[in-house]
Amino acid sequence: MRNIKAIAVFITILALVGCQTNPTRQSSSLPSAPPGFSWVSDNVGSFLKPRGWFERKESNGSTNALFISRENIETEGQFVVGMSVNQINSWSSSQSSKPTQYAKAFAAKMAMDNEVLKQTVVQGNHPDMNIVRIRGNNNGTKIIVHHISIGMDSTDQVYLLSFEAPESEWEEEIKKGEHMLNFSFLGD
Repeated sequence: MRNIKAIAVFITILALVGCQTNPTRQSSSLPSAPPGFSWVSDNVGSFLKPRGWFERKESNGSTNALFISRENIETEGQFVVGMSVNQINSWSSSQSSKPTQYAKAFAAKMAMDNEVLKQTVVQGNHPDMNIVRIRGNNNGTKIIVHHISIGMDSTDQVYLLSFEAPESEWEEEIKKGEHMLNFSFLGD
């Protein structure tokens, strides 16, 4: 239900804890997609797309965006259920904060402005993933949005991922969303 233009300007993005960064990943080295999914790859990363879903890629300045959605954004101009991935490059050229600082601040702002259902930071052998799942309202429809923000100081990039669906469809749609986000690779 989000207007795609509003999302492209400053899109929030979701992912679950399985998100990986691998700047040397090649499309040929991706694992086999699970049944009912195929891989979508570009410079933003590689992500699973459910069979019958649509994809759209956009670039605006230093931001590259990928949308994988149940609805066809090209014909409907928006989506109701889907994932957004924003890759913001050359962060420090226009910002005074480090990518990691912004990623933390982004998650904190999402938590402050919405009803929080889940909030955590996943740490490990990759950049921290700041995770916040919120309940919101989109033009009268209650929605749930799972956000992940990742700051990569070493590459001067910020990744914002989100998966959203109406609250009434969340339990069913997050089953696809978990695959999409648990088996994602950031970067080209």
